[in-house]
Amino acid sequence: MKSIALSLLLFCSVTVFAQRDYKQNVEIVRDSFGVPHIFGKTDADVGYGLGWATCEDDFKTLQWMLLAGKKMAGRNIGVNGAAIDFAVNLLRVRELVDERYELDLSPHVREIIEAMTTAVNKYASLHPDEVLVKKAFPASPKDIVSGYVLAEALLSGVDGPLKNIVNGKQPVIPFAENGKGSNGMAFNSSKTKDGAVYLDINSHQPLEGPLSWYEVHLCSEEGWNILGGTFHGGVTIFHGVNENLGWAHTVNNFDPVDVFQLQADPKKKGNYLYDGVSYPLETKKVWLHVNLAKKGKFILPVAKRVWWSKYGATLVTKRGIFAIRLGATTNVKTIEQYFRMNKARNFTEFRAALDLQGAAMMTTVYGDRFDTIFCLSNGLLPMREKGYNWRGTVPGNTSKTLWTTFHPESDLPQVLNPKSGYIFNFNNSAFDCTAPEDDPKPSNYDPTMGYTLTPTSRSLRFNEIIKRYPKVDWSDFLALKYDEGYGKQIHFFKDFPIEDIFSLSETDNPDVADVIRTMKVWGSYRLAPVTDTNFAVVYKTFWNLYSDSNEPLVAQLNSDPKVRNNFYLQSIRKSKAEMVRDFGKIHVQLGDLQRHQRGNIDIPLGGGPDMIRAAYPQPYKKGRFRIFVGDSYIMLVKFSKDGPEIHTISPYGASNKPNSPHYTDQMQLYANKQTKPMTLNKAEIYKKAEKIYHPQ
Repeated sequence: MKSIALSLLLFCSVTVFAQRDYKQNVEIVRDSFGVPHIFGKTDADVGYGLGWATCEDDFKTLQWMLLAGKKMAGRNIGVNGAAIDFAVNLLRVRELVDERYELDLSPHVREIIEAMTTAVNKYASLHPDEVLVKKAFPASPKDIVSGYVLAEALLSGVDGPLKNIVNGKQPVIPFAENGKGSNGMAFNSSKTKDGAVYLDINSHQPLEGPLSWYEVHLCSEEGWNILGGTFHGGVTIFHGVNENLGWAHTVNNFDPVDVFQLQADPKKKGNYLYDGVSYPLETKKVWLHVNLAKKGKFILPVAKRVWWSKYGATLVTKRGIFAIRLGATTNVKTIEQYFRMNKARNFTEFRAALDLQGAAMMTTVYGDRFDTIFCLSNGLLPMREKGYNWRGTVPGNTSKTLWTTFHPESDLPQVLNPKSGYIFNFNNSAFDCTAPEDDPKPSNYDPTMGYTLTPTSRSLRFNEIIKRYPKVDWSDFLALKYDEGYGKQIHFFKDFPIEDIFSLSETDNPDVADVIRTMKVWGSYRLAPVTDTNFAVVYKTFWNLYSDSNEPLVAQLNSDPKVRNNFYLQSIRKSKAEMVRDFGKIHVQLGDLQRHQRGNIDIPLGGGPDMIRAAYPQPYKKGRFRIFVGDSYIMLVKFSKDGPEIHTISPYGASNKPNSPHYTDQMQLYANKQTKPMTLNKAEIYKKAEKIYHPQ
């Protein structure tokens, strides 16, 4: 009876945002892999179809982001969800959306969001048994936008300072009394043998969950025609390809979040000093609703207090008053910017979309059929006063530190059509994105931006092997994308040296001499194909080094070679014991240790952590590893003057519903380093369709 009542309630709500019957102007065409191709008369029709198809394939994951935007995550996933709800309250996400929704988003884009929301509400009304939190529906367009703002804030790393402040680890200022991985590369005709432009779109995200990719094709009669990856609940493609151009994103390394310590007014409790004047902290009580039941629902309301100052979101702790300020929570233009990127017809229009600065971060690696390649380390970077340690805790008692404007996109590190003919980013420094002679120079950029110079194992490896290719053909490009190796230096152990592990003495450690010898042999070639029989025990050792290290130990590992070697030997002994226990020997094929698993599919996989063919493990059964982060969506594009040739693969399949035939049907191709051909051609898609239908 409750289910029927919920269904009636939701059904009555779906017309709130609908201006017309979108579904009659939408067709969803499923190809042989179940990937949805959404065809609509208008862009808004396509938005409705996207909402419906996403719900069909993974309504649960879509709801996770929706619940976060509605401050209802705690009702679904308990304490961890309540922490997200607290952040949404603290950062005043919904207040920002209420204020900026009509200012930052065009009527056209708002109609697309509203059409998508209508589809989500309609699906919920027809499938009440799939609804996670009944009070979350009907959803509103602003709920969708709130989820975007929260995602941008989390991608910017706001959770790190929040945890530091709450846990008492944020450095404090002694005021005087008066006073938080991905690949992208593009080659143009200067570097390719056939004169085409090659583009690798290859994000490293979780393979499942809210940050996993959803492949979809969006096509309207108003000129929207793009294929690529979005998140469940996304309104546009986040990275992908249209008839003329495409782009990849990678997470970049700069300083997007600032933490300020406010100076408490000693004469007036609840006030702080700013330019010598006392101001009251704004404060209010918020209620978090936490589901404490492992099964079912047992919701406990918990009261928390949040504060606000001139600097924004503020926390009062025993160690002081701290404020957090970041660009991600200053506008709601993200969807607008991505929609314009989706519809851009050339580099000029694409760059104009970037100028909106609605995306708070992400390196963009771009290529098009006009022989243009471009790399931008994008970010909403404040115009900061020089002379302060912006990576640390900044004084929050002076107008000198209260930034209000941002660097324009033209100020940020970027390279357009370098003479070398190639660009790349593997989460490494913005100043290492092409050949050294074409790289941007750090000295030309504002140091307060906080860009790092840190390489990754992937970038070091790429810089080594690209020198082998004066020019590349398509097979070379595939070999680069699927490279399963480390270079002369392994860098993913960022906190302490790793190379001297390959110099340990076999004679001095006879009990693990076989493992040390194996590590030295593997260290001479450093490759990790699925059939390699040396890397498994090395991999286990790397895993144990990571798992068993902690902050106090890392300091000793950096300063004392003896402590470091003893720690290496401890990890090696542990790894040998585990390999003998689980496999009966230390030499097994990598694929026996590292598995690609979902449902009843359990297959071997090559690659490893911070390799270009990225695979990041979590413990599985019988001592094995199961990959949960890595090549989460792969799109390989060859642009000729006639348009794109597209190849893609997802790690599992188009659907996240276990009863779907497309739940696991791409797994073997993925493990084999193979792809499926895709197209933007409507006639060809209809000709080969597995299913054609209107959404409900």
